[in-house]
Amino acid sequence: MWKALACLSLVVVGLGATACSTTDAPAEPASVVNVAAPRTVGVSINAPTSLFRRGQTAQLAAIATLSNGFTEDRSASAQWQSSNGSVASVNAGGVVTAGDEGETTIRATLDGTTGTITLRVRYANRTNDPAPGQQIPLPGNVAALVQQFNNERPGLIDNSCPGGIKYRNNPWLDYIVDRLRETDTRWGYNAKPTRTAADNGGLPVIAAGDEIAYNYSADPDEGTTKVYLIDILESHCGSPRLTYRHFTGEEPGRWTGAGRF
Repeated sequence: MWKALACLSLVVVGLGATACSTTDAPAEPASVVNVAAPRTVGVSINAPTSLFRRGQTAQLAAIATLSNGFTEDRSASAQWQSSNGSVASVNAGGVVTAGDEGETTIRATLDGTTGTITLRVRYANRTNDPAPGQQIPLPGNVAALVQQFNNERPGLIDNSCPGGIKYRNNPWLDYIVDRLRETDTRWGYNAKPTRTAADNGGLPVIAAGDEIAYNYSADPDEGTTKVYLIDILESHCGSPRLTYRHFTGEEPGRWTGAGRF
């Protein structure tokens, strides 16, 4: 039993008085709510789709989709496997190492649920640096290659604007850029230096999600402004469809690997 104490204080000019009373009240039983831990209902792997030289490494991420709708990075607790260790091996921490040229399937398993990706190893090609004062011509088959690579992954174009965020790389563009880099590692992303977080839902600008960039100079790739700029997606973050627009010179551009290479 609990004592409930109710007090009333009265103040009168020249006189102070306090009235108190006690009552017995039954105790309220504590409520116990059992909340089940969310289950893993899906696993996706964030990773490059291509590696370009023997011994190249990349950190993979195993992302769990939970029954409560949230996602979590559980790379450290995933069980990792490669279907072809001679092409690429993967260690317990999710670090993949390239070997022979070819393809392998990488698997990440969490709580009995498995996600997979196909990883290619293609030894890199790179056009030689131009002579001083010169620039490399833009490859002439870009539109056809983008069409071919897009056709290899039907439906991936619908994942070109995840979360409605426009100025970051995305699974579709990652695939296109990776495949282009198999032909020439001068290909990368446009860092979109004309945009800020105010244009990107408050998030940092990483890269245009619908454009590609080609370093035509002898400069190191990352950060160079000596780039050809190609828009390859129309109605980005709307009803996306392929396009091809060479807009070099219309606005500043800057090469970036978006933290992937």
